[in-house]
Amino acid sequence: MRQAALRTLLVVSERPHPWAFLRDRLDPDLVTVAWARPADAGRAGAPWMLAGAGEDAGALGPLRDRLLCWRWVGPAPAGLPAPATTCRDWHQVAAGAERALSARLAGLRLAPGCGLVLPDGSYLPRAAGLEALLAAHPDGGLPVGPPTPRLRAAARRAAELLRRHGLPLRVAWDAGRLALTEDHGVRPA
Repeated sequence: MRQAALRTLLVVSERPHPWAFLRDRLDPDLVTVAWARPADAGRAGAPWMLAGAGEDAGALGPLRDRLLCWRWVGPAPAGLPAPATTCRDWHQVAAGAERALSARLAGLRLAPGCGLVLPDGSYLPRAAGLEALLAAHPDGGLPVGPPTPRLRAAARRAAELLRRHGLPLRVAWDAGRLALTEDHGVRPA
């Protein structure tokens, strides 16, 4: 499988040690772990989750309007594109990533490699935004930055996929967070 076709957790740190730890701990069928130094992080592609450490936000600006899970070991630096969940150490990052990889909501779950498995067992490819939103369940959703036009468009695309596939879920904005919630008024197709 090509690297670009895999769900990726991007580790942003000066040293590769956290990358090696997460690579060895997380299920390689569900996620690949990549590493970038802060100065190179913006060129690393579109991750599903980003976990960083240190005082340098680096070149993360290109990730500003994307739906992705943010984790930071220690105090998060100023200038991150979105608020990060603060973790005390890399073990807490790993535990959070494992929980995110096993998230299920209304029969929806992450597929191996990338994409989603729908309640009927069918596969939904190219659903990166929904993958990130599902991974943030039940933790209250993804913290997001200001609702830019591109961020709103990403949320609309995720909501449209839910509607098109008749999933009993909706995308909800609440106090700087974007979350998947059950919508009991929708009937599965």
